[in-house]
Amino acid sequence: MKILFINLPFSGHVYPTLGLVEKLVNRGNSVTYLLTEEWKDKVLEVGADFLYYEDNEKLSIQIKNVYQASIKVAHEFDLIIYEHFFFLGKHIAERFNKPVIRIITAPATNKVLMKEFINSGGVLSVFRFEWVCRRWTKKVSKGIKLKTDSWLKEITENPPELNLVYTVKKFQPYAEDFSENKFKFLGTSIYQRNKKNEFILPKSKNNLVYISLGTIVNKAMSFYKKCINAFKDENVTVIISVGNSINISDLGKIPKNFYIFPFVPQLEILEKASVFITHGGLNSVMESLYFGVPMVVIPFISDQPTNAQQIERLNLGKKISHKHITSDILKNSTLAVLNDSTIAQSILLMQKEIRNAGGNEFGADLIIQYMDNKMLKER
Repeated sequence: MKILFINLPFSGHVYPTLGLVEKLVNRGNSVTYLLTEEWKDKVLEVGADFLYYEDNEKLSIQIKNVYQASIKVAHEFDLIIYEHFFFLGKHIAERFNKPVIRIITAPATNKVLMKEFINSGGVLSVFRFEWVCRRWTKKVSKGIKLKTDSWLKEITENPPELNLVYTVKKFQPYAEDFSENKFKFLGTSIYQRNKKNEFILPKSKNNLVYISLGTIVNKAMSFYKKCINAFKDENVTVIISVGNSINISDLGKIPKNFYIFPFVPQLEILEKASVFITHGGLNSVMESLYFGVPMVVIPFISDQPTNAQQIERLNLGKKISHKHITSDILKNSTLAVLNDSTIAQSILLMQKEIRNAGGNEFGADLIIQYMDNKMLKER
């Protein structure tokens, strides 16, 4: 089977899919991934073929670039799989009369959730005005006949027959709104991002506190200084991933119990961590739960506040506002999570749920089954 994967080049949207691509390739399928040039090595590493489109900082132009590149090759494939944020994916498949599957790397989204995401701030906040949303969609999809008049509706009201969601139903907000026939929950995608990694974890008998704000929110110098102040005198070992926008020397004197790097192998650290201080992106949250690690969540934008609410509601950790962070709040919240028996019990139950969900192996099963059923109907 020849499969075309289509995605926008954002880390949180691409990384979960690479493990699924690898599973499909290992089962003898030919997979081609359409992405920007920066992802070429990662795609080739999992055994897929690579096609590229031109990157652009302007989202509207980038989406047009993805669309134009897709329609040039879509006719060559048996199946089209797209990530939900690229809202033209279903249209492309229908234009070429191809089966289509959607991958969702955030919580599955209905009207209520989409409104929450947009109202949380960030680049999507401008779309809280319907006229802006319609106008932008019209501009991006000029010459394309969509089923709806906005990209938000295209995501929430026009799903394909099969949607693979990278969470579990127990964690999914408004789970009852998503048909079990159309929406399948995979748990998490455990994909080792740095297969040649030589990172050596520091040896310590103390609790390990892991701190990372993800690939987008990694410029918070003042936040990292508060982390240092919070834990420098505590009997914990702290690993911080600060991204490539922070000069580590600008943080001043680093305490002996701190290890600070631009990037670290997150899965390897979560396997040993006692608590995770995170921005609350869904991939990080699911990886943390997979390894049974409670969280202190500092949400910023998009699905992060919603994920943080779910974490607190399900007793999987605590959330704190990024607007009111102090060293004391960080320290007290983290120590409270570490010593909370209710959180510890809830984490174990959720870990079991996620590990039993099936992950990318289940996702590959569903894709093969979907195509087998399609072929049977056509006979």
